[in-house]
Amino acid sequence: MKKPLALTLLLAGLPVILLIPGVVKLVGGAGVYRPIMLWGLPVSAALVAAALTTGRRRGFLFGGSPATLLRLAPWCVTALVVDYSFLGIGHLLGFITFTYGDQGLSGHPFRAMAWGLPLCLGLGVFGWEWTLRRTLYVSWIGHVARPAALLISCAVGVALMAPSITPGLEIPDGSYVAASFLVVACRELSFGLIFASGAGLPAAGLYRGLIIYMEAFLIADWYSVFFPMANFTTSEPAFYLVRGATAILAAGVIVTGLRWNARRQATAGAPARAGASPAAPAPS
Repeated sequence: MKKPLALTLLLAGLPVILLIPGVVKLVGGAGVYRPIMLWGLPVSAALVAAALTTGRRRGFLFGGSPATLLRLAPWCVTALVVDYSFLGIGHLLGFITFTYGDQGLSGHPFRAMAWGLPLCLGLGVFGWEWTLRRTLYVSWIGHVARPAALLISCAVGVALMAPSITPGLEIPDGSYVAASFLVVACRELSFGLIFASGAGLPAAGLYRGLIIYMEAFLIADWYSVFFPMANFTTSEPAFYLVRGATAILAAGVIVTGLRWNARRQATAGAPARAGASPAAPAPS
């Protein structure tokens, strides 16, 4: 119990320094703060996790079932589309305006994708999900029930994402902050459920990596700490209700996909169990 608790407290406390008022200026401005959030924080969390887990529990990769990963892939893609459907809805309702972002990225989108997408996918697998699920979640399984272990890993994930929403505890807009924390919570739950379902680290990590790439390289809220190829801005608080709703629906898609996969596995396993069971004695 001591090591999982220490790991939890250290990981949850890791982003505190990035929440100190004025920290963005202290580190050299937003241009320095962004890569710290994108690359530095997850790598630091992974190093902490590696230092506090034993070799037996640490592992390198929990591959899970390749068949489960392939069956869940369409559900993850659908969830991603549903998650970002707020862009289309907001545009149709006249809630948002799109603006140009980083000209260095938008000027060479394929070049940015060539190096950014692989790095984000690797970060999702070996940075975030290896830390939160393969080490933290697995470390707690031997001490608490699996749902509680999953909740702990998701809560720490939300804590680690807090500096990207409120850097230096700055509240740019109350509606944005509330919606952003809801979005992060729904996504953490989705990542955790995917891992716990048996799909393994690659499934959860690749899904997370795609979302990291979307926000850090493609499009993000103007209030976001990231500055990708494009931004969107709004003056309508109702837009963030739409944002929260699509995040909840996306998590619902993942849950539905996991239930479908569980039923499929149960159905596929039934004939095998029936064939393995001893034959009933013939009536005399």
